[in-house]
Amino acid sequence: MISILVVDDEKAMAEALKDNLEFEGYRVDTAFGGRQAVDRLKAAHYQLILLDVMMPDMDGFQVLKEIRKTDPGVPVIFLTACASEADKVKGFGLGGDDYVTKPFSIKELLARVKAHLKRNTPGSDLKRFRLGRAEVDLNQMMIVNGQEHHAMCRYEAGILRVLTSNPGRVFSRDEILDQVWGTEAFPTNRTVDNYIVRLRKKLESDPDHPLLILSIYGAGYKINPEAVK
Repeated sequence: MISILVVDDEKAMAEALKDNLEFEGYRVDTAFGGRQAVDRLKAAHYQLILLDVMMPDMDGFQVLKEIRKTDPGVPVIFLTACASEADKVKGFGLGGDDYVTKPFSIKELLARVKAHLKRNTPGSDLKRFRLGRAEVDLNQMMIVNGQEHHAMCRYEAGILRVLTSNPGRVFSRDEILDQVWGTEAFPTNRTVDNYIVRLRKKLESDPDHPLLILSIYGAGYKINPEAVK
């Protein structure tokens, strides 16, 4: 059964979300603050986390940092009453997956939960391959480059999955956004650029002069087809 953690210091909100999610067939735990959420995460594994941003003891951004230390792939949807552009940029930069602004429609939230769970479910398209000198495992979301082991977040793995689906083909930023993020989040073209920079640091011998993930000016990105093995 899919397990979801709901984190919100408003107990009534957390319990209402728990009831609705359980009605959909999910197993749901609640945490009524950031520190309690961190304790829950140490004791159990979840397939998705709904995370309030504004909490008095430990805000959602701090909790997300703790989550990403041990689980780079679990989808995290922020719940917030004030989703400013700066907050969204910060949240996505830390590895958040989506924002839902309070008050929200429970039908919309459930649709987003289902979309993220579907996208995060391993499928037959996941694979393992060499890219230059690095071993890439999209199932485990791991890059092994010499003696260095780098965990990937789901977006990094998703970008590699898109680019390696047709090595040598140029994928526009909009194509990457559509295939990796879908329509339930609100990233920008700059978001793709930021994740490409992160991938290059994990894959390239010289990230400032990339040989594996190539930028095509005015068009997008492509994988060097000669580098894929």
